[in-house]
Amino acid sequence: MIDYRPASRADISQLLPLLAEIMQHHGVSPPSKDRLETIIETILSSSGHSLLVAEADGRLIGMCVLIFSYSTWSSSLVCELQDVVVTEIRRREHVGRGLVDAAESLAQARGCSRVFLLAEAWNLEAHAFYRSLGLAEKTCLYFERALID
Repeated sequence: MIDYRPASRADISQLLPLLAEIMQHHGVSPPSKDRLETIIETILSSSGHSLLVAEADGRLIGMCVLIFSYSTWSSSLVCELQDVVVTEIRRREHVGRGLVDAAESLAQARGCSRVFLLAEAWNLEAHAFYRSLGLAEKTCLYFERALID
């Protein structure tokens, strides 16, 4: 059985390998363990964020971060999903579907009018997965600038 629940500080040591897995999949080197632990602790204590985990047999097998913000476009509170990851050996077991469902329930309970997420253009498996969940595909270009080195 898989339990979907909010993460706690006790989960941090198991969250680190999940985040490393998604970062490596995206070709990004994970930050130092201390820095990542600090960011997770900040997320866990933030009222504008939530971190959900999927747990089976005492092990974390998936996670996602929810970021709540007000949108002028929607004229309401909205929720962005980030870092939706299921450990590779547990993919295709509907764990990701459960995480997204739990995230949507939490977002609705907080009064959000919509959820959204970004997926890299090359990540075709993720695109197919999100489409299978009924998320509507939007097209846009994403621009960013690093503010620190």
